[in-house]
Amino acid sequence: MSGGTEPSRLDVVNIEQILIAVLVLGWIVYRQVVGQYASGTKLTLLPLLLIVLGLYAVVEAHPTITAAGGALIGGELVLTVVLGWLRARAVSLETREGFLYLRGGVPALALWTISIATRVAIEIGAHHVDAATAALATSTVALSFGLSLAVQGIVLRQRIRQDGRPLRDGRRAERIGRATLGR
Repeated sequence: MSGGTEPSRLDVVNIEQILIAVLVLGWIVYRQVVGQYASGTKLTLLPLLLIVLGLYAVVEAHPTITAAGGALIGGELVLTVVLGWLRARAVSLETREGFLYLRGGVPALALWTISIATRVAIEIGAHHVDAATAALATSTVALSFGLSLAVQGIVLRQRIRQDGRPLRDGRRAERIGRATLGR
C-alpha cells in the first residue's frame, strides 16, 4: 500500500529528530538565560557530542557539496561561531552563595533567538537553492549548534579562569586551587 498520504520512514525520523533537537535546545537556552553555577564539564560535553553527531550526520547523508551549498554552509558556520562568541561575552558572572554563577538573561535570549532564526533562514534558503544544498544544510544542523556551543564554552572557560571566584564544582575547584572561599 503505497498511497501518497502515508508518512515515509524518513518523515517520521525527521520529525523525531526535530522534536528532540527542539527539546534539547529549549533546555540549553533556558539554563543559559536563567543561569547556573559555573562548571568546566557543562561547557565541554554537550558541544563535543553535538559536533560528533553532526559530523556523523554529514557522513551518513553524504550530500553533494555544490559551490552554492559550500558557500551557504561555510558562511553559516562562520556566523554561528561569531554568535557563540557573542553569547559567551553576554553572560554575566555573578557570585551566589559564594560561588561563581553564570547568567545570560535578556542578552543571551536575544542572541539565541538570532542564532535560531539564522539557522531556520539557512535551512529555508538552502531548500530554495537546490536539492543538494538542502541535503547539506539539513545534515549540518547538529554540527552548527555544536560548533556554536563549543566556541561559547571556550570563551566562557577563559572568562571563568580570569575571574578567579570559586566554582561550585568541587573537583574542578580543587584542581585549580580555589577549593576554599578564603583564597
